[in-house]
Amino acid sequence: MARLTNRERRKKRNRKALLAMLCMMTVVNSVLELYLLIMDLIAERDRQRLHQKPHLRANPNYYQHQIDALNRLVRHSDKTCHDQLRVNRHTFMTLCQLLTENGLEPSRNVTIVEKVAIFLWIISHHTKNRRTILQFWRSGETISRHFNSVLIAVLRLHKFLWYHPQPIPANEPDARWKWFEVHKCLYVKL
Repeated sequence: MARLTNRERRKKRNRKALLAMLCMMTVVNSVLELYLLIMDLIAERDRQRLHQKPHLRANPNYYQHQIDALNRLVRHSDKTCHDQLRVNRHTFMTLCQLLTENGLEPSRNVTIVEKVAIFLWIISHHTKNRRTILQFWRSGETISRHFNSVLIAVLRLHKFLWYHPQPIPANEPDARWKWFEVHKCLYVKL
């Protein structure tokens, strides 16, 4: 085999350098394409994020909110308790005690105080489950179940809680009762 001349050797060297340069350009081109693809994906994700509704993260202190809502209603002040539940704190606790003595029991997740607060909230505001859910941070099924259990317990207290009026005697000395005299009426039989 004959030895290559200087010119042929230079050409061969230049060819190898050109091939190395082409390979290098191919690698750089591939890296740039990959970079642009990643940037497009990131930009697309950001555009989608802008058009999405904001996502609210779940609160890790969910049960603390339930306790805070109850404390705001019952334990904050007499004025707040009366405004929201239509009874003062002493009356509220007395009612809880009466219901406890007559068979109302706490469940695994809901105390008697919260059950009675739910009951009084619904009665006092004439509200539906949907609004009560937001006030007490409970499900609609839980609200309904505990409202019914307190209602049954209150109905069991009817002899104790209902007032039986006494008739006013005809010879009452107080003048304001004279307007409420009982007149005998004649009933017509058909």
